Amino acid sequence: MWKEFVTSFVGNNKYIKPNSPATIKQVQEVESKLGVLLPKDIKDLLFELNGDSDLILSTECIIEDNLRLREYKEDLVNIENYLLIASNGCGDYYGYEITKDGINDESIYMWNHEEYDEDFNFIKVASNLKELIELKYNGII
Repeated sequence: MWKEFVTSFVGNNKYIKPNSPATIKQVQEVESKLGVLLPKDIKDLLFELNGDSDLILSTECIIEDNLRLREYKEDLVNIENYLLIASNGCGDYYGYEITKDGINDESIYMWNHEEYDEDFNFIKVASNLKELIELKYNGII
């Protein structure tokens, strides 16, 4: 379902290049290294395509980008409260909010790297992962 859905936008975006599916070990490594269980939607997507070389990050990039940005937590307050799973390639990220109970909401938030404040505020841009993909690949966000 996810691979077909993402590749349906290739006509609008020649940069979409789905990667091979992630393995169970790769998905478990994301959860282990970042200390949070992945929501069903992103987990299912990763099992069909491990990133799309444009918007959706691969498991390796999810780990690397989250850990790298968390190193700057003195400057990027609250970064550890988000699981970044996508990027627009210009430094802005999309992700889920992490609460004390984990990720319980499918909403997707965006961090604009040029307009963040000292609280590292995210703004809600989509109700779920499918809507994020639709908005991004239809040029709305």
